[in-house]
Amino acid sequence: MVNYNSIPENSFRIIIISDSHGYLNTKIINLINQNDYVIHAGDIMDENIISSLKSMSKKTFAVNGNNDDFHFINNVEIIETHLGKIVVTHGHKHSPSYHESLREEYDDAFLVVYGHTHKHIIDTHVKPYIVNPGASGKVRTQGGASCLLLKSDNQNFSIELKKFLND
Repeated sequence: MVNYNSIPENSFRIIIISDSHGYLNTKIINLINQNDYVIHAGDIMDENIISSLKSMSKKTFAVNGNNDDFHFINNVEIIETHLGKIVVTHGHKHSPSYHESLREEYDDAFLVVYGHTHKHIIDTHVKPYIVNPGASGKVRTQGGASCLLLKSDNQNFSIELKKFLND
């Protein structure tokens, strides 16, 4: 099921996470404030994570991953912004050519957010842009939990990787 939402502001910050697998790194939690939006691209595996994110942020958008089956979460979220559509999906049905498949299915999007691979990537060479924040928990983090920060200030935007190395 697809759900449609919007972010009405021209200036905003979105914390993008995925693949928490029942644990969300505290350094990522510390990045989030009441003015932020949060996107979780699936494999949440503990509904308390969603409850916590909702209480910490302005609004949280989340999708089910291949390890989730939450009745209150959809498989795809479409978020309308002044930059264009942001599509959120876990991405596991787009293997092995994730970017090609996602671009083909969501060709009218500005940005497609996916998870599943646990590998962070920012692919902005052609629209729709494709990003994966990597794993935000303890499982297959490639050396440490990570997330992305999408910042928009009117028509300008930036996407930044935040990587928290294992101690």
